[in-house]
Amino acid sequence: MTQAEVPQPISGIPMRWGGLTGQQLGWFGIGAILPYLLLRLRVPPELALLLSGPWIGTAVTLAFGRREGRRLDAWISDWIWFQTQPHRLLHPALQDHLDLGRYQQIDASARPSPAEDEGGRGSLPWVWR
Repeated sequence: MTQAEVPQPISGIPMRWGGLTGQQLGWFGIGAILPYLLLRLRVPPELALLLSGPWIGTAVTLAFGRREGRRLDAWISDWIWFQTQPHRLLHPALQDHLDLGRYQQIDASARPSPAEDEGGRGSLPWVWR
């Protein structure tokens, strides 16, 4: 009995050159820019290697590094994108009375039930950052 061939999309398979992916080769190219420029400016090779060492190390780390199962460069770009997004929670009824540093009730118009008054639990506060 022969096994059936399972079709697979070839666009999702990373292209490889000598065991390296296109992204890894790209990071190697970026890592080679600074040493190349320093050598073209006739900096002594020892000094060029010393000055470009951190640059090359960062490029190699981004080429081969992984974080939480993802490529390190993709993870870092997503982390930077997340950090640049606004993290303020805005309640539609309270947008006119913005007071940073205060706690606001999520539902300021709701009255707490007697059980909530006794337990000291009301609606959840939003923290403004």
